Amino acid sequence: MNIRAEHPPQDPAGRWFRRLAPRPAACLTLVCVPHAGAGTAAFGPWADLLPPEIEPVAVRLPGRESRLRDPVPSDWPALAQEFSLALERWITGPYLLFGHSMGAMLVYEAVVRGLARPPVRVLLSGCRAPHVPRALPAIHDLPTERFRAELGRLAGTPGAVIAAPRLMALLEPSLRADIRLAETWSRPAGAADVLPVPATVFAGLDDAVAPPAAVSAWRSLAPHGFRRRQVGGGHFFPYERAPEFLGLLNDELALCLGTPRRSHPS
Repeated sequence: MNIRAEHPPQDPAGRWFRRLAPRPAACLTLVCVPHAGAGTAAFGPWADLLPPEIEPVAVRLPGRESRLRDPVPSDWPALAQEFSLALERWITGPYLLFGHSMGAMLVYEAVVRGLARPPVRVLLSGCRAPHVPRALPAIHDLPTERFRAELGRLAGTPGAVIAAPRLMALLEPSLRADIRLAETWSRPAGAADVLPVPATVFAGLDDAVAPPAAVSAWRSLAPHGFRRRQVGGGHFFPYERAPEFLGLLNDELALCLGTPRRSHPS
């Protein structure tokens, strides 16, 4: 078993993870970190579509779902340290780290800071390399109405949520905190830490937030192995183009398991 099955609810490390499809005989755990503002539900539809040798585990970041009252750390070192401690305590066997957008940033920050048991590989989706400037203007410090309008334009937050004043009043602080972390994330060119493990990146062909060239720039930080895969769609291609994306993700998982299917690295 690759994740500790039982933990007291008050244990701060155990609160980080949700087992989407318990598979005690799995060879690898796929630990999935969501984008800014999202929770474990983002990965729920994937559970039955992954190989049986893979156990999917979703990360529950501070400030959402059952952790709604937990403050989002205000800086990357604090968030990465908390996440790393939870990983080392609760993920017990070989694992992969997947992250989309801000989730990929957290994967990088945790891995380059050094983990006692690093992942077999990192899978970075919809995320510019840290030395590449962001492609769009920042929105995290906009006044409320403009901030909410930009959330709708970027399509990461459902319109029904934005249109619910009470719900948005509850969610907006954590959304702003997440987006601030994502928008201020950077490492100087030539000084970004290289990944200590192989990497695969996924890019959306029409992604305005993390354009394909900005995602491909991860190659210079992946000396232990690099693969790139491109998917149609915009920034939320893993969910908007789920069949296409999951086909490529399953190819990656098969390669990690040593049973290649139809790999198309580019």
